This record gives sequence, structure tokens and C-alpha cells, in this order.
Amino acid sequence: MKKFSVFALAISGILLLVFAVFSHQKLAGEPHYITSEKCASCHQLQHASWQETLHPKMFRPVRHDDDILGDFSKPDPRVTFKKEDIQFVVGNKWEQVYVHIVDGEYYPLTAKWMVMQKKWVPYKVHDWKDVPMTRKCNGCHTTGFDASTGKFSEFGIGCESCHGPGSKHAARRQQTQSSGCALCHDRMKPGDDGGKDIVRTVAPSVCGQCHTRGQNGESGAIPAGKFDFPVNNAPDADFTKNYKEKTLKNDADQKFWWGYGVSKDRHQEYADWNNSKHAKALANLQENTAKRGASCSQGKRGDQCMSCHSADFHLSKEGSKPTLDTARYGVTCVSCHEPHGLDRQAHDETTNKCGNCHMANLASRAGDKAQKPHSPCPAGQVGCADCHMPRTVKTGGFYSLRSHAFRIVPPQASQQEDIPNSCQNSGCHKDKPLAWAIGAFDKHYPGAADKLLKAGGN
Repeated sequence: MKKFSVFALAISGILLLVFAVFSHQKLAGEPHYITSEKCASCHQLQHASWQETLHPKMFRPVRHDDDILGDFSKPDPRVTFKKEDIQFVVGNKWEQVYVHIVDGEYYPLTAKWMVMQKKWVPYKVHDWKDVPMTRKCNGCHTTGFDASTGKFSEFGIGCESCHGPGSKHAARRQQTQSSGCALCHDRMKPGDDGGKDIVRTVAPSVCGQCHTRGQNGESGAIPAGKFDFPVNNAPDADFTKNYKEKTLKNDADQKFWWGYGVSKDRHQEYADWNNSKHAKALANLQENTAKRGASCSQGKRGDQCMSCHSADFHLSKEGSKPTLDTARYGVTCVSCHEPHGLDRQAHDETTNKCGNCHMANLASRAGDKAQKPHSPCPAGQVGCADCHMPRTVKTGGFYSLRSHAFRIVPPQASQQEDIPNSCQNSGCHKDKPLAWAIGAFDKHYPGAADKLLKAGGN
């Protein structure tokens, strides 16, 4: 009996040793992608909420008839393919592009469905062969894209698109939560990420790597200009260092930008934001504090300033907040958008999000001795975004996406070029002529239009 116990103990020790070796091997070498489904085992709430966002639906295989939103019930001369020819779909809110594989490459079919307008429009009819998705789309519409091979880990924008490869994070969590590993390692505490094994940052580059337009720079054996997205780039790295962005200066035919300086085409939210005061919020605070002394950098007042001027301060936990000197970012994407979709007010178009930092402006017009209302429109009928984030970007066949430059577009700008303005977009005063809008704007904001036009809306 005693010999059996010793033998059993020896076998247990050997098995434990094998388990330990196998577990540690998972942490060796470079991290790799494991897909969002693996993340769900520990992050159920975030995963379930993310599934309800648009990100996982950006590019996916057709698995059910309901995945295809286009109307095939009656013939349409613009639709030269059958429903059965569709192997993949891109998008599902404003418009839906249909995709099939030709000679091993993903290509769009020659008509797309405008979801909100419920109609077909031609798409890449004569140049579909010039739109291989591996070079034009997949770096942003898939997860774990490898520019060298064209392969990817997962359809759609998954967890690892923002957090980077998750293999080491998952392996370390498995180790520290295993009873066998606990013999040598302390068990992981709730909320502990197990070390810096994934990207966790409020950096705007995480969103910016896809929400901007341009072409890749040279990277190893990959020539510059081959892809319409950054390549070999970590989510928290500054992708702009090796990426040629579409800007107002290099957009001679104004295909992507209005001359006023705000986005005209979609997927440019980062570029818009980068030209805004939100992007410069921390730098401006640091500069102003240096001029005025320490009054806005210490104590309670300093915290109040930082909570609005710095995303990394606002979103970090108590006890680990950065100082004015160590903070890195201004008002970034995640200041307003909860990336997992947990906050359903992330796209709230009322005053809720903006009011947290701009409460004074909601009560009155800053600097106006008469203390006129900030907006001439009835309270509750319009929100901050209607004026400060007008719909200047067309998708789905109409101007449906908001500018992220946070600039007022006065009606006078529409007079200079055919840009939607803050007074007549979003359904507001759409029934009024432009001349009326110009007069109404001048009446409530005397002299403001000229200043805005000179400053490009700033």
C-alpha cells in the first residue's frame, strides 16, 4: 500500500511537471492570434456586447439567408448575379457590399444594396478586378491580417484588432487560475490582466489605424503603396510614422475632404479628430499651465482640469492616475465611445456626453454679455452633435455620418462650396432656403461666420 502511494505520488509529480512544461511553452516565442471566441470564455460581458456592435459584421461569410439584406424578390438590371453567388457580405447598417472568391482572391460583386434607402446601385462595374480585398480592405475588415501572406485569423473586427495577439494573455490567465499552477504561482486576483501581455491603452491609434485613409509605407519586403491600410503595426503604435494619410493638402480634386477642412468621405474619423481641439486638449492644458503656474496642475482643481483634458487620466483607476507631466493623451476616441458597446450612450446624440466637460457652454454662450442661449433652437430638440458634428460624410446614398472635427459649419460655408452646414443637416431646417439659414445664423451669432470661415471652423 505504501509503495502504491509513493508510486501514485511520483506519477502525479511527473504529470504536474509535464503540465508545467507544456504551460510554459505557451508563453515562449512570439504571441499569436486566438480569435474572439477564445476571449469570450473569460470576458463574457464584453464579448456579448461587442457582438451587438457593427465591428464583427464588417466582413463575414454568409451562413444564413438573413445575412443578405438585398432584395432579390424582383429582377433589377443592375444586379447581374444571383443570391447564391454571394459568399461574403460587408456591412449591414448603411449599405451592404457582396463578395465572392475568384482565383483565391476576394472581389466585390457589381451591385450593392443601400440598406436605408432600400435600393440597388452599381458598384465597381468596370473595375472590380482592381479591387482585390486583400490589398484594399482586409487589413481593417479582418482580425490578425498578415500582409506577407494575405491570410487572417478572423472575419470582422475582433478583440485582437484592438488588443493585439492574445495567446500569451490567455496562457498566463490559464496558468494562474489552474490549481496545478497555484503550487508555484499566486492565483490571479479579480481584475488582474496577468501582466502586459495584451494592448490596453486609450491611444487614438487603436481606432485610427482603420478610421483613416491612405497607403502603407515600406515595411521589410512589402513595398510602399501596396495596401490601403497600415501594415505590420501594433494597435498601440503610432501608425502615422509609416503611413501616407489622405489629407486636405494632398487631395487636389477634393474627393476625400471639403475645402472647409472637414471629412467628405467615410473612414476618416481619426484624421478629422487629429485636426480638432480635442486632440490638442492635453497639450493646450500643459502649455497654459506652464504660463499660469501650478494653479491648474495641483490638488482638486488640477484633477478637474485633467478629467476633461486627458483620456488616460479620466479612464484610469484611482491610485494609478497620471500627472499633468506623465499623461500622454488628450480627449481620444474612447473618451466618448465605449469600445465594447457596453455604454449604449456611446453614440448618444443629445448633450449627455458633451455636457460632462462643456456644462458651462450648455447654459449660455461663453463671453456673451447678454448671456444669450448657446443655441437658438428649442432645448431638447437638438443636441451638441447637430451643430458641432454635422453630417458631412456620405454613405448609404446620403449624408449620414457625422464629422469628427468638432467644428461648426456655418451656412455661409455652403454658399462657398456644396458642403452640408450645421443648421440644415440632420433634418434641422432642411425645409428652409440657404438664404434664410445664413440670415438666422448671423442674427444669433453676429460676426461669427467670418471668424469660422477664416479658421476653418475652429
